Amino acid sequence: LLPVFHRGQRPAARTGGEKRMTRILSALLATLLLAGCGGQPGGLQQARVQVQADLPVADAWNLLSDFGLAHNYVPGLTRTEIVSAQTGGIGAHRRVYDADGDYLEETITAWQEGSGFTIRLHEGDAVMAPFEQVFFDYRLDAAGGDRTDITLSLRFAMPWGDLGAWLGDTFIRPAMESELVQVAAGMKAFYETGRPASDADRERLAPQVVVSGDAVAGP
Repeated sequence: LLPVFHRGQRPAARTGGEKRMTRILSALLATLLLAGCGGQPGGLQQARVQVQADLPVADAWNLLSDFGLAHNYVPGLTRTEIVSAQTGGIGAHRRVYDADGDYLEETITAWQEGSGFTIRLHEGDAVMAPFEQVFFDYRLDAAGGDRTDITLSLRFAMPWGDLGAWLGDTFIRPAMESELVQVAAGMKAFYETGRPASDADRERLAPQVVVSGDAVAGP
């Protein structure tokens, strides 16, 4: 879901900001490898955003629970392919593709009927680099007046102990917050209109997305 860090078969095409972040992270990781840095993984950190959409929560759930719709609101994606026999619920597995044919892999690990689910981001059987763990949470809450609060969270654990946690908080979490703002703005546009979100939609609606200040994921 987040193409700054995740690829399917080869590096995906990236925007200028994504390329800059990739270069920064590559330099940091190279420095760590040369230094022989080790240590245990840090605790779970998170990036989280929220936006309100003008539709009832039941209608929002009908869209969210359709596991094949991600390309309608995630920037840079062109199609979604469900590759598991099941199309929803725990164990459902999809690939989301960019214009170059590169894909991201996502598998549902938790499911709350009517309100949300959690996906694991991975490359085959391996956790998506550079993380030790990484999960993406979707949550819907009724906001009153036929409106829905949409909350998106990326929870991740870095390797390299305290140093990894510092890298996560200093570099990765801010980059992921920026990405999540774009995803949330796209969801709002798609959910309210039924049309795939455009870059203009995301630019227009991004100011309505609220970024959480919680850097550490709860239980």
